[in-house]
Amino acid sequence: MQAPSPLELEDAPAGPPKGTLLARLEDLPPHGGKELVFRDGTMVLRLIVQRTGYASAVVYENRCPHAGTPLNMFDDKFLDITGRRLICRTHGALFETDSGKCVRGPCKGDYLRPVAVTIEDGVIYSA
Repeated sequence: MQAPSPLELEDAPAGPPKGTLLARLEDLPPHGGKELVFRDGTMVLRLIVQRTGYASAVVYENRCPHAGTPLNMFDDKFLDITGRRLICRTHGALFETDSGKCVRGPCKGDYLRPVAVTIEDGVIYSA
């Protein structure tokens, strides 16, 4: 299975317009993860922002490809105990942080949907 094309937030129900400030790298917690939730009436869009280095991060739709549930059950913690992979708290699937590919669990071989972003001077914007 191939990785899905990046989600353009302005095209998603409840998604913000292009150029919206999503997060500042310096404001991410020590474990580097944060959930962003956008609402428009009954429509909800959940995103994962996960820091991957000093000046880099990835953004995915916070939706497990197996069950459709958010990866996090509590707070903004998305990494497994090793701190290397994203984990779905519903059933334990593990995802490579950089690619979003599921490497263990019922959705093995599937991918988290990436979000189109740009990072400029430590600030993440919707692209």
